[in-house]
Amino acid sequence: MHIELLNNSTEPKVLHLGDMLHITIRLHQPGTVTLCAIENNNLVGFIQLYKMEKVTYLYAAPGAIQEEIFRELLTAAETIGFSRIVLHVSFSSIPFFKKLGYLVSSENTMVKILPLSASFKNYEKAREFIEKLPHRVYSLDHFKECMISFFDFQKALTCIHVGGTNGKGSTINYIKEVLKTSGYTVGMFTSPALINRLEIIKSDDHSIDEKIFIKIINRYMNVFLYYHLSMFEIEVFVSVVYFLYKATDIVLYEVGLGGLLDATNIIMPILAVNTNIGLDHTDYLGSSYKEIAFNKAGIVKEGIDYMTGEVREDCLEVFRDTCQKYHSHLICINKAYNIKGYTPIVYDYHHYHIELNTNAFYQINNSLLAINVLEYIRDRFPFDNDDLERGFKQAEWAGRFECIYDNPVIIIDGAHNKEGMNAFYETAKNYVGFGIIYSALRDKDTHEMIKTLLKLTDDVTVCTFDHPRAASYDQLAEDFPVKKEDWKTAVDNAIKYKKNMFITGSLYFISLVRAYILHNY
Repeated sequence: MHIELLNNSTEPKVLHLGDMLHITIRLHQPGTVTLCAIENNNLVGFIQLYKMEKVTYLYAAPGAIQEEIFRELLTAAETIGFSRIVLHVSFSSIPFFKKLGYLVSSENTMVKILPLSASFKNYEKAREFIEKLPHRVYSLDHFKECMISFFDFQKALTCIHVGGTNGKGSTINYIKEVLKTSGYTVGMFTSPALINRLEIIKSDDHSIDEKIFIKIINRYMNVFLYYHLSMFEIEVFVSVVYFLYKATDIVLYEVGLGGLLDATNIIMPILAVNTNIGLDHTDYLGSSYKEIAFNKAGIVKEGIDYMTGEVREDCLEVFRDTCQKYHSHLICINKAYNIKGYTPIVYDYHHYHIELNTNAFYQINNSLLAINVLEYIRDRFPFDNDDLERGFKQAEWAGRFECIYDNPVIIIDGAHNKEGMNAFYETAKNYVGFGIIYSALRDKDTHEMIKTLLKLTDDVTVCTFDHPRAASYDQLAEDFPVKKEDWKTAVDNAIKYKKNMFITGSLYFISLVRAYILHNY
């Protein structure tokens, strides 16, 4: 006998069993994980866990091994369960479940408290510990083994997987805002964080609570250590537990690095999405657009369609080949029309009249991709046209051409690679009288980005910041006619002397600057 997650093969068997028993079994409900007991290719039992603790269905075929089936199913539920398992039982079965460690909580209700494997008392200690774990960059073997031991329970989530070089977070944000406006609960896994690491995991715009984060860490820490998971893999695991616990209708997962071997690639989405391809993270992803495209297309799954905003033919060729291999349909998007700017940016697309709460022209492409994603899932997640237009109008995304100070005007933008900087330039060139503060990670093409910034102004200040991969002053400055200055001093002087300023570069840098200005000014 073995236990497996509900799949296309076992689903009709479970439903047929429900018909025979004259009960309505609801599968694929938000927050539910259904595990099946298989003996000689036959379904002999199943258990359904709701919100990681409540058993809504428990069935074992009658016969000599019925009790064994019950034990196996409950053991599986206890493996993945968050803090406790709650059962509703008949009076006559209470003695059996007592033998399995369940206690009577109330009439016909039994509870088993699940053991903890760590005892962190606060978020800071838990965060400090997982940040010190080995950073395994670009390998998925350990994490896949871990999730298999949990019956691949992440596949119980309804997800959209968004990869690409730039615009992933913005695209996700537009999708989220429309779905939220339409009444759905939406989970988001995005990185990096701008203020607090907790914000990479959100449900309906609320970051995961510190107490919940600690509880999840304390519950599963032995698993993390056994499989030698990295910090980012742990965060993905935590997100799976959290989104199931919150019973989110749909989860939007942003790829962290590349696609093929990224930790988020353990999910099974209903649609995979690529924003664009740029020459970023070349040490890991490849040195050409085609190589990077191949890596990004690694999130394509068997029979799962792939949507992209990319227009480079060499990249599209890679996508077509990958989709053909996995029996997936490649979906490319059309351009907007009747575009009018600055603030707000207005355009027409399909039968929508879109108004964006931004003056960043690069958000047009991100929003177009989001519209196409929403239309793709509309049968499953219905929404009104008004909901879409209203959602786009109210959508805001921190750190993307965001004005965080009015007098002087200070605009921050996470243009962290060459393609992102070119997109930033197309909007910034319409502004006059702005200086620039810039910093980046040392593995980026800072030479080309500085050249682009100097086309905007001769008032460019380069800075370094506290990050293990931060570029030095000299690496950034080279022989360019730029100033070198401590970033806090540069920000303070800009505000003191009322000097309009763009602050751009690494998202890690932007997050520090944003927090500093909002806290001190």
